[in-house]
Parts: sequence; structure tokens; C-alpha cells
Amino acid sequence: MKTSRRILKKRRKTRRRRNRKQRGGAITPIVYCFWTGTNEMSEQRKERLNDLVTNAGCKVQLVDPSNLDTYIHPDRPLHEAYQYLSETHKSDYLRTYFMHFHGGGYSDIKSPGGDWTKAFEDMNANENIVLNGYHEVSPEAVAGDDTVKSHWQEIPGNGAYIVRPNTDFTKEWYTRLLAVLDQKLDTLKQFPATNPQATPDTSPGYPIEWTEILGNIFHPLIHDYRDRCLFTVPIPVFSGYR
Repeated sequence: MKTSRRILKKRRKTRRRRNRKQRGGAITPIVYCFWTGTNEMSEQRKERLNDLVTNAGCKVQLVDPSNLDTYIHPDRPLHEAYQYLSETHKSDYLRTYFMHFHGGGYSDIKSPGGDWTKAFEDMNANENIVLNGYHEVSPEAVAGDDTVKSHWQEIPGNGAYIVRPNTDFTKEWYTRLLAVLDQKLDTLKQFPATNPQATPDTSPGYPIEWTEILGNIFHPLIHDYRDRCLFTVPIPVFSGYR
């Protein structure tokens, strides 16, 4: 009996150490947004950003080419392919990078559906949770096979979420992103994006499909972690932002 108790106690300690290493403490209430082009935002985008800053209930940090370098770890530089990506795909890349290495919140530059305070509190109250988001709206909105799509009501959308950094989930998310970019690098050098929303259809030769480095990676992966997700982040307003 004593041996059994010692074994159980040791196992609990091991699990706690592993969980502490993965959790990395409380998540700072900050929401990152990305503007990856050198062009000025439209007035509508500026208004939506102001809505987010005013109503999110926490710090909102816009990351753009003028301050991006301050967030990049010296030993984890941007992938060589980054410079050849469209502005949209650069944003896809950065949200993966930031959610893995920094954690916290991410939002598209859209009006928030409400205050994020409770969403951060909910996330910090349960350290087993890897992501807090909002529910996808339909199977068609989910990238993945029929199995993933069949669980669409348990799958978070990509427009806004809070992510715990440096978990098994974020490591795999980031690793899969790098694998795609490694594969596409030579073609990207030859056929870089020619417009902010480039796809192979709109930018001949450009090798990355619209959802290839975000939804195609994120949805099938988070499907395997859906029991470690919450859904209390306010859903963004998906209108009037262009």
C-alpha cells in the first residue's frame, strides 16, 4: 500500500511539473492585431480598430512593419518565405508565431462582439485549456476532412481567440506551418505574391491557397484538442470592415 501511494504521489508530481512547464503561468490580457502591408489602412479599418481598442476591455496592440522586429525572438527569426507571402498570408503566419511564442489574444481588425475581460478570466481559471474562442458558424466554414467538419460545433473560428503559449498544441501548429513554408520556399522565390490577397488564381505561380497556412492547419489540429477549448471570446462583427 505504501509503495502504491508513493508511486501515485510521484505520478501526480510528474504531471504537475509537466503541466506547469506547458502552461507557463497566467495569460496577459492583451489582444494582438496585424497590419502587414506598408499601405495605410482604409478609414473603415481604422474605425474597426478603434472599436476594438475602445471596447475590448484590455490592451490592444497593433503589430505592423514599424514594430514587428521588437516581437521576433532572435533565435526564432521569421521564416525566409515570409517576405514572399501576400499580406493576408503574412497575417496568417504572424498569428501562428505570436500565439505560440507570446500567447494572449488575437483578433482580426474588426469590431468586437463584446468585452474580452471574462474570456481572459475564464482562460486563466482553467490551466488545462489551450484555446478560448468562439464557435465556427457552419461545417462549410471549417477546413478539414469530413470528420473534422462533422464536429464543427466544437471547432473554434479563426477570427478571434486567446491562446496559451508554448503548449503541445501551439508547437504542432507552428511546426506544421514551417513544414508548408519549407516545401513552398523555392516556388515562392520564383513567384512571390503580387497582391495583398494573392492565391494561385489571382497571382499566377504563387503556390499558396487561401486557407493553406492557417485554416488547413489550424482546424484539423484543434479538432484533436477540442476537449481543451472554451468558447467565451466575443465573436467579431463580420461586416463593415473593408
